[in-house]
Amino acid sequence: MDKNQLLKLIKEEYKNIGAADSAARIKVARRVYPFLSANNEDLMELFDYFVSTDKGEIFWLVTEWIKRKKLYQLEFMPYYQKWLYNYINRWGRCDIFCYRVLNPMVEKYPRLFAEVMKWTDSEKTYVRRAAPVSLLESTRSFKVNISFDKVLKVVEKLKDDEEIHVQKGVGWLLKYTYLSYPKEVYNYLKNNVDNLSRVIFRYALEKTPDHIKSELMNL
Repeated sequence: MDKNQLLKLIKEEYKNIGAADSAARIKVARRVYPFLSANNEDLMELFDYFVSTDKGEIFWLVTEWIKRKKLYQLEFMPYYQKWLYNYINRWGRCDIFCYRVLNPMVEKYPRLFAEVMKWTDSEKTYVRRAAPVSLLESTRSFKVNISFDKVLKVVEKLKDDEEIHVQKGVGWLLKYTYLSYPKEVYNYLKNNVDNLSRVIFRYALEKTPDHIKSELMNL
C-alpha cells in the first residue's frame, strides 16, 4: 500500500470503530500494523507524512507504532525534533510524544540531554514542556532515571516560566523525582519555597509523605 492508501485505510478503520478513545485507537493500530513497511527508513518517511497531516488521532497511531517497532535509533532523532517543533501544539500530544518517543531516546542516548536543555529555551510552550516531561520514564511508574543534577538544571531553567502547562510539567518532574531522590528534592523544596510557583510546589509535593507535605506547605 502507498501512503495515501494507508491513510484511507486508517480513516475507514476509525469510521468502523466509532469513538476515537484509547481502546479504539489500539484496535486501529493493530489492524493497520501488518500493512506497514518492514524497512525502518521507509517507515519513518511514511510517519513523517502522517504527522504532517496534523491530525491528532493519526499522530497517536504513529507514536504507538514507534513504540511497538522500537524505533529508538539516533538516526531518527531529526524526525522527532522536527515533529516536536512543528506539530506538538497541545499538552496531550506533547505528553504522549514524550512517553512513547522522547523519553526512550533521551534515556538511551545521554548526549541528547543537551537537546533537552535547548528545548527549555524555545519560544513554543509545548517544546518547553517536553523538557521536563521527557525525563519521566516511559512506564506507568514515571520513574526518573537521570541524575538529580540534570533534573535540577531543567527545573532551574523553567521554574519561572509563565505558562501554566510548563509549570505543571516542572512540578510533575519534581513529584516523580522525589521517588528516586527524596532527600535532594526535600532539601530543594525547603530551600526554594519562596522561589517556586504554588502550582509547581503543590505538584512537587504529591508523592511526599503526609508529614513532609504538611511541613513544607506550612513554611
